[in-house]
Amino acid sequence: MLLLGERSPVTDQLQERLRILADKLFEDRPEGQLLSLDSITDLYASHTRETLFILRSGTLHGHQQERHCIYYEPGDVIGLSDCYQLPSFRISSDGPVELEAYPADTLLQHCLESRQRQSIWTSYHISLSALFMHAFGRYLTENEQQPLTGFLNFAAGETIIAEGDPAHEVFTILTGKANVTVSGAPVGEVLKDEIFGAMAVFTGKPRSATVIAAEPCTVLAVPKDQFISLIKSHPDTVLTLIENMARSIQSLNTQLTESQW
Repeated sequence: MLLLGERSPVTDQLQERLRILADKLFEDRPEGQLLSLDSITDLYASHTRETLFILRSGTLHGHQQERHCIYYEPGDVIGLSDCYQLPSFRISSDGPVELEAYPADTLLQHCLESRQRQSIWTSYHISLSALFMHAFGRYLTENEQQPLTGFLNFAAGETIIAEGDPAHEVFTILTGKANVTVSGAPVGEVLKDEIFGAMAVFTGKPRSATVIAAEPCTVLAVPKDQFISLIKSHPDTVLTLIENMARSIQSLNTQLTESQW
């Protein structure tokens, strides 16, 4: 289980603890129903809330109000909140996954059938609660001006950066594409793997353009200091940045030429 965004050493320790506890808890579990799925939009749209899953291979995404905020890895148990009728994530996958499905009572009985498992089960829940409380606490105490970091998700039509905003981070589109406007006029687009937002970061001036997701996008946000370190350690990043800027300048020149005619 991986929470998106900047992680602290405590977060990493709790996530590692959860992996160890899950391995011990489910190592001799009964055989569940094996499901092989190409992709998933909403796991519980086709299963009852009384079903628990253990991820065997692939990666699942947890969404809260359409925001991607958690990754599930092989070995993770999915659906604890659902089986207790509590608010939960929408579970999806962009690629093939294998899951074991269990009636919730079956898997819970396995976790509670011995004193040792009961102890591990309690530790698992305490660690899971501590992980989310720590993440929530960090979120509440962050300064509003502190750079966003890590993987960010935007629905089509959402603003990724806005013209006039202060610039603290550099972005890369990992999936999807975005449109660029200046004073409301379209001036270009940002495609997959392109770096954008660097000019304002380097000049220290406000954002000179607005970037809006043209379709669902996953974006990597990197603070200025980390980006500079990346450039120093990976010079090929400079070439990519130059290519992106040259493409933007060429696009602007084309539009200026067309507007004159």
